[in-house]
Amino acid sequence: MKYKNKIIALTTIHGKEKAIAPSIKKILKASICKINHDTDLLGTFSGEVDRIGSVEEVLKRKCLLGCESSSIPYGIVSEGSFIPYPPFPFIGCDSESMLFLDLEDDITICESLISTETNFNKLETDSLDEALSFAETALFPSHAIIIRPNIWEDKSIIFKGIQIKTDLEIAFTEAKKNSSDEKIKIETDMRAHMNPSRMKVIVALAEKLATRIASPCVKCNAPGFGIIRMEPGLHCEYCDAVTKLVKYEIYGCAKCGHEVSRSRSDGKSKASQSECEICNP
Repeated sequence: MKYKNKIIALTTIHGKEKAIAPSIKKILKASICKINHDTDLLGTFSGEVDRIGSVEEVLKRKCLLGCESSSIPYGIVSEGSFIPYPPFPFIGCDSESMLFLDLEDDITICESLISTETNFNKLETDSLDEALSFAETALFPSHAIIIRPNIWEDKSIIFKGIQIKTDLEIAFTEAKKNSSDEKIKIETDMRAHMNPSRMKVIVALAEKLATRIASPCVKCNAPGFGIIRMEPGLHCEYCDAVTKLVKYEIYGCAKCGHEVSRSRSDGKSKASQSECEICNP
């Protein structure tokens, strides 16, 4: 295994080494070196700094920060976003992405994972009771919250990582006083070290990425052979029409570009009538 006994730079200030290091050690036999960079400069969930570029572009910039400052040729980073769950947009989800970079062999491997197990939420209010009720439903105090003025002229007035009721009450008063509409915005703190639910998703994604890295290409033996895209076309079991459901999983190499088409790994070979746009328009 190429990365056995190697050191991999992890750029984070949010404690992600606790979630990522175990899978890297168990599956790749490598170790993590935490690199402290203010990754909030690349974007924050709470809106003080906008994230510029795609998720993968941000991941690469973050990864290069760690590799270049440490002179370690291998890097790993993760990034999350919170969006409507694609099959059911009225449900929120945690969309996590993780990237591994091998500067020696010019290999980039990226994996993603979506989970509906998230407390992500926000509320605008002028009521302390409503704020306290929100915090309770957001799994406070095990999961931290953020409070800021609703009308936000001074972005330095923000209270993060709140996990104590008295701190919440103080933040509420200060934020309300500094908002022109006398309302506050209270939201879940989605930073990994403040959100155990998100940390669990990062743990699962780290295992997924490490397993991918440990999979050699069937042609050139480079690390990182795995699914790179899906191809639709599963036939309906009743009318045999072609549906939009995945028929093939396309595996590819991160180094030589070799691709292999394989049937779905879950063994599903036909779409049901309820999934067919002809039978169920």
